[in-house]
Amino acid sequence: MRSIIVIVVALYLALEIYQRARAKKAKRVIEVYAIPREINGKPILEITKQLQETLNEIEFAKKIVIPDAVTSIGEGAFDGCKKLTSVVIPDSVTSIGASAFDGCTSLTSIEIPDSVTSIEDFAFWDCTSLTSVEIPDSITTIGERAFYGCTNLTSVVIPDSITSIGECAFDGCKKLTSVVIPDSVTSIGASAFSNCVMLETIETSSTNANFQTIDGVLFTKNGKTLLAVPGGKEGKFVIPGSVTSIGESAFSGCKKLTSVVIPDSVTSIGEGAFYLCKSLTSVEIPDSVTSIEDLAFDGCESLTSVVIPDSVTSIGNGAFCRCKSLTSVEIPESVTSIGDEAFFGCESLTSVVIPDSVTSIGAYAFDCCESLTSVVIPDSVTSIEGSAFSDCKSLRSVEIPAKVKLGENAFPKSCRVVRREPSR
Repeated sequence: MRSIIVIVVALYLALEIYQRARAKKAKRVIEVYAIPREINGKPILEITKQLQETLNEIEFAKKIVIPDAVTSIGEGAFDGCKKLTSVVIPDSVTSIGASAFDGCTSLTSIEIPDSVTSIEDFAFWDCTSLTSVEIPDSITTIGERAFYGCTNLTSVVIPDSITSIGECAFDGCKKLTSVVIPDSVTSIGASAFSNCVMLETIETSSTNANFQTIDGVLFTKNGKTLLAVPGGKEGKFVIPGSVTSIGESAFSGCKKLTSVVIPDSVTSIGEGAFYLCKSLTSVEIPDSVTSIEDLAFDGCESLTSVVIPDSVTSIGNGAFCRCKSLTSVEIPESVTSIGDEAFFGCESLTSVVIPDSVTSIGAYAFDCCESLTSVVIPDSVTSIEGSAFSDCKSLRSVEIPAKVKLGENAFPKSCRVVRREPSR
């Protein structure tokens, strides 16, 4: 008994010492820290994550001065330096590596010298205090998620030197109000400006060879692909008749959009096209559309009903995931497969009829559809994947084809599953 008490006391004391050390560490602040020019006689030419761990003062610095000899700020160099508010980058630096300032939540502004030619992926990810950034003319690429989650970034000037803007580059920059795409840009990644809820317009010039804007909405130069709708768009939006495809994440994060009119010219709705359009109550999918890609309407929590036309052959993974107000859906005879998580979390959906054309129902396809009381599964279905109807708490009984391959936990344990012989 005494030995147990000794162990408990020892653990308590160790925990108290640890907590005190953490509290002391959290309070420690260095106003200005100049990185030395050399360590053990060797010059510092690159700032790396390893260097941050070696010179542990970096973690506590509010302002950091980088010596002139340094040529690159490497991957994760200042990752997680939450006290850092400013950094002096010398003209000798030519590159800012991936995740270089990832999670520097106190960084308010940064001057990037003309010597830098690229801003790599995740470079300023989650720098939530960053309000402005000047990108010099020397830079040609802005990497994937370079400024992702910079929620206080209000303005950014993209210089004429930029040729590519990476996927999700400015995703989640909630205070960004306008963007001008220079003529030099030849590629813009999916979701580059998604979830920019105050963004009113994306502008291009009439001389831009690759893109055009109509009423602040970004299209390909020929007008056939709708690329990006600013997150600040409200109410009803009518897609022009020239459009044949809605690009990946084109409407992603347009939280104030209530309805969209899709013309008959459109044949495809891209992956995540209407992702997190939380106020979208209605959308008409024309007969010209042949596929609804993955996550197309994921998170459209105000969407109450949807009619899928006979032209559609597949419903992608997570296509209507988390559409929690969806009470009815009509699946046509043309559909042959229902993807994984296609209707996951559609908690208001009460019944669904799966047509004879469907051969497979994906994993978690109707999982967490808590109001689902009936489902009709035809003889054409050969496989129902794992957890397809798991957590459908209101589903009491269901008939399935005799020879259907049933995945693990396909139905809730409270549901009576009956295998029926095929009709003759």
